[in-house]
Amino acid sequence: MPEHPACTKTPNPLDEFGVISRFFTDRSFYPSAWPSQGAGDDCAFLDVGPMRLAVTADMMALGSHFLENASPYTVGRKALAVNLSDLAAAGSEPKAFFLSISLPRIDENWLEGFSRGLLEEARRFNCPLRGGDTVKSFAKPGQSPYTAISITAMGELPAGKGLTRAGARVGEDIWVSGTPGDAFAALGQIFGYWTFAEPLLGYFRSRMDLPEPRVALGRGLLNTATACCDISDGLIGDLKHILERSGVSARLFWPAFPESDAMKQLPEAVQQRCVLSGGDDYELLFTAPADRRDEILRIAERADTRVSRIGEVLSAGEPLQVIDEKGSDVNCAASFNHFGEVGS
Repeated sequence: MPEHPACTKTPNPLDEFGVISRFFTDRSFYPSAWPSQGAGDDCAFLDVGPMRLAVTADMMALGSHFLENASPYTVGRKALAVNLSDLAAAGSEPKAFFLSISLPRIDENWLEGFSRGLLEEARRFNCPLRGGDTVKSFAKPGQSPYTAISITAMGELPAGKGLTRAGARVGEDIWVSGTPGDAFAALGQIFGYWTFAEPLLGYFRSRMDLPEPRVALGRGLLNTATACCDISDGLIGDLKHILERSGVSARLFWPAFPESDAMKQLPEAVQQRCVLSGGDDYELLFTAPADRRDEILRIAERADTRVSRIGEVLSAGEPLQVIDEKGSDVNCAASFNHFGEVGS
């Protein structure tokens, strides 16, 4: 799919997604296995008799996905929230999760805070912990062992149903929930990319530490949206997954993007960097037919979630663009990608 130069970044052929595609995409036929689909989506779907399960797995580590000094309570909340967000992107209802954790040592205070946050999030979404594993982590001399957290979450779907990244069609609208960019604004301040007043950091930090899984919205969109994903690596980067899987392109309208009051106080170049490419928001990005706009607004109102129409789906021969109110191109930095280059 051609891309506009403003939204182009030369990929590493063996970045995160290249590794998955080359080494871990198994298209073999297993005649006795549960029928499945959804490889390359936020969740895999497994058909077990009359039931369809949505399953997702994420691994996170202190110092990579979380700051070293992150509150263990927020680590626990967020560790589960990002998996619930994947279930939301599939339109499924959370049912259970499994936790595997690698610890350098037994720190009772850290574990108390982590488990409290984890189980509070589980109770909020009626998604109980049903098993897992605990091991000790080691490191080479001169290196420090780290804490790694792996969660597998499972949800339920009606038979034959489930939202994926494929399905967007030419002429459809592109929507996003919430106000993307807030989480990365905090990270940019912490890493020294930019500086803003301390009161703003408190708000942005809360959005980074405690994302809100859009479970109710995802379930409401199950019969309305045509493609969906959550925003973990940046809006443009995650939109590209939908476009590639659907065989289409897109045009986005910068003035239509939703922004928090705090985001509006930052320079526009910083706003664009955060909103378009920042990531870690765990908002839902989805497509839907233009004649379903009123229905989508009603679904969002019932889910008590803000949604905004930010663009349109184009044919595959068109460039991916983000344009401003004058029709000029808006520059897009690269979204986050493990083992890939990250735009600044």
